[in-house]
Amino acid sequence: CGRLVQERLIPQLAARSLFLRACPQARHRMKNQFSLRFFYRGIFVEKMGALVVKQLGTNIVVLLTVEQIREHLESDQFFNANQQLIALEWALYNNIGDKSEEELSREQSKVESLYELLKCKVFSIIKNSIILAPANPKLLRHAVYAIEEQEVADEKYKSEKPSDKIVSYRPRKWKEVWMDTVKQSVADRMKDIQRTSPAENLPTTALCFLHMGRTMKEDMITVVECIKQHYHAQFNVCSTYAECYHSYFSSQLQLIAEFELGDKDVYLLLTWVQNLYPNDIRKNSILVKELDEAKLGSLLPPKMIKQLEVKYLYNEANWLAKSLEMEVQRWTEEREPEKLDGHFHSELAIDVIQVQSQSVAGNSFISATLTSSCKVTDHDFFFQSLPFSYQKALEEFKEKNKQHSYFKAMIIANINNYTLCQTSGIICSPRSGFHAYDPTELTPISPPQQGIMEKIHGHLVREYIVRLMKKKVSLKTPELQQNLSNLISAHASHLQSFCKEKGSKATWLDSALPNLAEIIRLQDSNSIKIEVATLANTYPDISKKHLAAILYIKGNLSSSEVRSILNILDVSTKSTTSCESLFSAIKIS
Repeated sequence: CGRLVQERLIPQLAARSLFLRACPQARHRMKNQFSLRFFYRGIFVEKMGALVVKQLGTNIVVLLTVEQIREHLESDQFFNANQQLIALEWALYNNIGDKSEEELSREQSKVESLYELLKCKVFSIIKNSIILAPANPKLLRHAVYAIEEQEVADEKYKSEKPSDKIVSYRPRKWKEVWMDTVKQSVADRMKDIQRTSPAENLPTTALCFLHMGRTMKEDMITVVECIKQHYHAQFNVCSTYAECYHSYFSSQLQLIAEFELGDKDVYLLLTWVQNLYPNDIRKNSILVKELDEAKLGSLLPPKMIKQLEVKYLYNEANWLAKSLEMEVQRWTEEREPEKLDGHFHSELAIDVIQVQSQSVAGNSFISATLTSSCKVTDHDFFFQSLPFSYQKALEEFKEKNKQHSYFKAMIIANINNYTLCQTSGIICSPRSGFHAYDPTELTPISPPQQGIMEKIHGHLVREYIVRLMKKKVSLKTPELQQNLSNLISAHASHLQSFCKEKGSKATWLDSALPNLAEIIRLQDSNSIKIEVATLANTYPDISKKHLAAILYIKGNLSSSEVRSILNILDVSTKSTTSCESLFSAIKIS
């Protein structure tokens, strides 16, 4: 049989190939006639056993046995093995002859066992596409090719259904299996939080969100740059992957949002839904076109977002109510009120201004919509709840505590406190709570509002630096450091604007947070040293401990680089540009 193929059949096929090349008009008709007669009837399948020859255009392909195809599959040679297997399957369908059902069933079982092996191999590659595509694109391409060819074979089956004598496993619907595999692959990667280093030192919920966001962003970049090119357009591969990542991310956030959440968790959810996801992921320069075409929508339904915003704003108002409650408690204590610049004052005004400034910065980081909503909610609280609650509490204090050792001083402190709130634009209602007292009779000396706001301004900047240093977060990549730098810069801008609007003239504080943000952003060691020298010249009270706490955030600096940067403080010129100390009041353990 081998000699017959070599001496007769192959020359005949070669002659036909030459004829087809010479006569393009007859090429399609003759090629189809030959392939149907030879291949579909399987003339040599039984007689030769080991070899079947098929004419494909001008190429001659020797089809293999079941054992040879299995060897190809086991060595990951999908490109040829898939063609061979489809041909073997169709040869079986069209070579029924006088075979018994038992013989046909036995041969079909061999074919199906090969298909199971092929399917297992192909979809294992698809499941690991994110990892394999950059390293072994050829293997992925052959796996995708196998799926595409199976889809073509399914269409062929629908138009050329074989005899009822054979139990057919078509259509195999491998494209549907592909979609299910992609979905499962995405879910597995989004669940695998161990791939995100716990060194981030974040709470579990924050680490979970960070892992899912980072995984979606990095994996989708791999899809766009390394995977998309291997698929035909009808697979919509980028949209398919994007929808799977979005759907999983959204389902997890909705699940968490249904629980009773604390203040930080509510803020975290809103930050991801309203800021990080739409701005950092969906507007990424590499992904924006593909993700826009996918039309993903928001991670949470509008109704759920609104509920979270209301809860977030309520928590802020509730915090202010607790501040007033603590203030009233202090009134009843037999102690003289604290003094600021020689004047009696109350901590309530500072608490209110501080929470408002932090609220504006935090809300603007979540979204502009929330910032507007917060202004309305805060004003409602300040204009209505706080003034009346304040007035009622003070009236009760006057009625019940006339024998208080520091009664007069306490009233002066509250008048000064109320004046500060009015000057700062926080309370604008009439000062009806003080109608029974003549300020000249009580001889309160109204404190200089500018001086108080400058002290509050300094307190807020120091508090921000303290929180930044005490978080003990070490960011290993430039991208993460850039994100933190942008966040600090945005907060610094909001804090500066807020304090200036309230009357602060402490411009010497303006460069502190931007300088720290720049140190965190820069990657070149010499550039960092220049920025450190600038910071030390402006704020000469900064110590190596303070600087080391900031450099700890830059997790990709070597020990020698850190030492070299710290030594800049030994040689930097001590400036007198700052009228007050900033870092000396910040204690570092």
